[in-house]
Amino acid sequence: MEAAHTLPVWAGKDKIVQRIRDNDTVILVGETGSGKTTQVPQFLLREGILPSEGQHMIGITQPRRVAATSLARRVASELGCADPATLKEKQEHDGLPEWVGYSVRFDDRTTRHTRIKFLTDGMLIREILGPLPRRRGKPERNFKETNEYSLKRYSVLIIDEAHERSLRTDMVLGLAKRIQRDRRNRIEAGEANVYPLKIVVMSATIDAERFAQFFSHGQPVPILYVAGRQHGVRLYHTEASCQDWTDAAVRTMMQIHVSKPLGDILVFATGQEEIEAMAQSLKLYAAQLDAWAEEQGRDSVPTLLIRPLYAALGPSASAAVFAPTPKHTRKVVLATNIAETSITIPGVRYVVDSGLVKEKVFSPQTHVETLQVLPVSQSSSLQRAGRAGREGPGECYRLYTREAFQELQLQPTSEIHRTELSGAALQLYAMGLDPFTFDWIEPPATSLLHEAVLQLAELGAVDSRKDTVQLTPLGQRLAALPVTPSYARLLLAAAERGPEVASQARDLVSILSADRGLFVDVADPEKREAAESARDQFVDTSGDHATLLNALRAYLLAQQHAFQSHSTPAAARQELKMWCQTHAIHERTVKNVLAIRKQLIRICLQHGIECADDATKSAAAPDDGESESDDDALIVTRYGASSTRDHEQSYADLLQCLGMGRLSHVALRQPDGSFRRIAGGQSFKLHPTCVLHPSRHGARGISSDSVQAIVFEELVMTSQTFARTVSKLEPVWLQALLAAS
Repeated sequence: MEAAHTLPVWAGKDKIVQRIRDNDTVILVGETGSGKTTQVPQFLLREGILPSEGQHMIGITQPRRVAATSLARRVASELGCADPATLKEKQEHDGLPEWVGYSVRFDDRTTRHTRIKFLTDGMLIREILGPLPRRRGKPERNFKETNEYSLKRYSVLIIDEAHERSLRTDMVLGLAKRIQRDRRNRIEAGEANVYPLKIVVMSATIDAERFAQFFSHGQPVPILYVAGRQHGVRLYHTEASCQDWTDAAVRTMMQIHVSKPLGDILVFATGQEEIEAMAQSLKLYAAQLDAWAEEQGRDSVPTLLIRPLYAALGPSASAAVFAPTPKHTRKVVLATNIAETSITIPGVRYVVDSGLVKEKVFSPQTHVETLQVLPVSQSSSLQRAGRAGREGPGECYRLYTREAFQELQLQPTSEIHRTELSGAALQLYAMGLDPFTFDWIEPPATSLLHEAVLQLAELGAVDSRKDTVQLTPLGQRLAALPVTPSYARLLLAAAERGPEVASQARDLVSILSADRGLFVDVADPEKREAAESARDQFVDTSGDHATLLNALRAYLLAQQHAFQSHSTPAAARQELKMWCQTHAIHERTVKNVLAIRKQLIRICLQHGIECADDATKSAAAPDDGESESDDDALIVTRYGASSTRDHEQSYADLLQCLGMGRLSHVALRQPDGSFRRIAGGQSFKLHPTCVLHPSRHGARGISSDSVQAIVFEELVMTSQTFARTVSKLEPVWLQALLAAS
């Protein structure tokens, strides 16, 4: 790990601190590798920027969870503080201070001692939103009341990676500007115990003038530049387009490994499934390296250490990416685009760039958000290549031609122009703000906002009166739940049908909120049949939602059996690992689901959503998704499956709730076997992995005639458009949904 004092940002330490001390807002442009993200918060803490009275904090926002958790752990280590990933209430840390923490979705690792807090943009928005009324009939609050409650502990807010322009980052920029102005007005009015909010906007590449103008308030905003440390990077392009980029990437990595000097390889992939498929291929090749070297008459080839990096990984697994590479070993990091700018991985000398990124794209014409694999922008391509030149001269292998690079758009499209906005609109309405007049740094298309309001009206969250949009009591309850509006509607609708349905909905939302599905997508055709056969015991003929619930509850039963059958937790965990492998279930994903479930149990209790297992609240035992302490494991298994019944339990009520307020995700079967959405008329097919896919009907007792209407979670656009996570709806249910809309 690079010594902090040698980072380029230290050369400008005094000027940075002084500018922040003298100004409400500072724009800091720091090149990759300058150390701005880890060092500036420490500068401000050491130099006494925080008021001495009270428990004030420095907040640092990140677009991604992996960045927030890994950066917090890095800063805590440099400050000699307790590891934030281990922070739990009332837990001792051998006298180490608890100054650094993080807060990401479903995982808050902060205490009352926290002074530097890394958090995602979405978590900061929820803090600004504050606790909303949870019952009908409560009056709405205005924005001043919400932000006064939420951000009063923050004296400095660092908005990092602002150039990525995620939707939540854009919201944070507008909200922070408003809060800053509000605090300044209150100070000028002589109000006591009010402190200014200092804002630092940081990025590696940024339109500095635009941000400076946005925060000007009539006063000039200083812009500081910090040089990075960048060595030359030699670029290589393919002579022709790759038909299969994953295969090309694996071959490129192996060629580097057997022919280039030691140095780690960073590969930019599109998603977790592609990463795991490449990891499996690399393991097969690596197992043959010694025999190949002997056959070629060469000395032994260095060990190949494969490290994945994507959003669903927990903090401990992500930390392995940043650990020093052992001697005579080459580390290969298989990463999504989170490795472009948010984090720095030491030791990387070679980059393999697929030239692709997986993004959600919303179309107001079709009313649906689709997951698409798209070409990256030129700026992103340059950022990726630059990761090879952090510690010395590097090489970047682009799996696309020079001509293809020239045809890429210069900058990525801001998320606000390509995403569905109902969640953002709901949060703004809950704060008493109008998304149409909100101070966006770059306003979205009016058509996207109108579509968002229509989505909220479909959910019953808003009501239009006299050309104004007002949040309904139901909308207030939806905004208070920290899940998407449609999942919040599912939870509330299920609660009205009784505790058993509510617990089903809670567990289903836990599964759907994870970054990937429970089941392993087996690429090897020979193993795929065995995996599908292993999963058949979980199949429910209604479709994927019930099948996923069956799999989760079967895991809970297996967990209970494992810890009751073995005398040591290690042996129990080994049995669970083998159970997941046998049933083609992602062990890490199911642990992530249980961590989310733990939080949702608490959230449901707080919001009056009665679930069947409320009597066993210890089901919310901590589970960090990476390791289980002995006590945690026993608590989870003792009560975690208390409401589990056999696979014949009925999910009819739950499936009816799934369709409520989601007509845009309901479709009817067409004569040719495809499906057409009720809203928008878009046609698509079922993804081959769906339980209801025609190829699986005979083996699973499903007939095509019985699948006339469906509800789906997402559309995936490849060579065709496919629906994933699909369940069938009965015609009588559909009639009720249409009548209620």
